[in-house]
Amino acid sequence: MAEVDQARQGSPQTTGQGLSFKGLYEVFTAPGALFAKLKEQPRILVPYIVYAIVVAAFFYATADIIVRMQMQAIQERTQNLPPGALNAGTMKLFAMLGGIVFLLAPLVASALAVFFGNFIMGGKARFKQLLSVMLYGEIVYALGMIVTLPMILAKDSMLVSLSLGVLVPNPGPQNLLYVALSKIGVFNIWEIIVVGIGLTAVYGFSRNKGYLLSVLSMGMLSILNILSVVIGQAFS
Repeated sequence: MAEVDQARQGSPQTTGQGLSFKGLYEVFTAPGALFAKLKEQPRILVPYIVYAIVVAAFFYATADIIVRMQMQAIQERTQNLPPGALNAGTMKLFAMLGGIVFLLAPLVASALAVFFGNFIMGGKARFKQLLSVMLYGEIVYALGMIVTLPMILAKDSMLVSLSLGVLVPNPGPQNLLYVALSKIGVFNIWEIIVVGIGLTAVYGFSRNKGYLLSVLSMGMLSILNILSVVIGQAFS
């Protein structure tokens, strides 16, 4: 009997073994069960490292394409540029550093979830729990990066999208309609759904309320991106 009691006492500790790595595929196969476990045992390090590796590899592979498109856009907006005004090496460095924005996205989304979920919707969750949900949601988005990267390299253009952006006749990073519709994509929607499932588990909200909170947190990042394009056009 004592041995049974000891086994029962040890079971909560053993159930979390390997959870960080299992979550990398369970977020696709069994997100509800995964987030139920992450509510009690949130995981941060492993999903963040995996996400960072994918982001770094993506921007390293596409840096030259990004720089070329940026230089073309600058030359179209600015005439009579002096020779050497555009340093490709420096622009490539900044293009690669642009991945930092993606790495900050889970932190910003978690902060938004705290604001809307805890203070507006009256729920209760810790920042670490929410960050864990956002990071495993980003694993879905990272898969989208992996899927689109070969198409980007084959087309030699960043204007590759598995979204409604393909319907825009003249796509471009400064085309407001294209930027807006590109947010309505397979992996964007998939990520918001997965995060919604996670927020439902963490907060104990209804599924619809969890989806709404997902849009208000993770989806808000897409809205901020659209607003940045609007502001850029206003000052160009």
